[in-house]
Amino acid sequence: MQLMKVNPNKSGHFHPETRLDRYRCRISRPGKEINVYVAVPPEEGAITPSDVLFMLILDASGCEMFKDYYARQEEFSEIFSRSDARADGFDEFWLEYESRCEQTRKLRTFLGKNLYEKLINRFGFDN
Repeated sequence: MQLMKVNPNKSGHFHPETRLDRYRCRISRPGKEINVYVAVPPEEGAITPSDVLFMLILDASGCEMFKDYYARQEEFSEIFSRSDARADGFDEFWLEYESRCEQTRKLRTFLGKNLYEKLINRFGFDN
């Protein structure tokens, strides 16, 4: 795995009020390669490949946990349309959720079902 710090101004998810170090992580195996992205607070310092895998598995767990809520996203949007939740990043939450779930699907396809499930179980999650 190769870890490369990404310039926040060039990534699609730059929020000036949020100080995060963003990394592009290239994962390779014979004949296959994917790029995944993670973000950590600067005070965390350097991240390791194990950190990246753990964050990706946390994302996978979150995608599974919120899938029923996501199916009702429009209903929630309607309920909160006149509240402060809209101004406080409600829409951004779902965009981030979609992005992380797409990354999870890429990782699962890249690894294959068996290896993906071994990785999830290695970190103590059950999807």
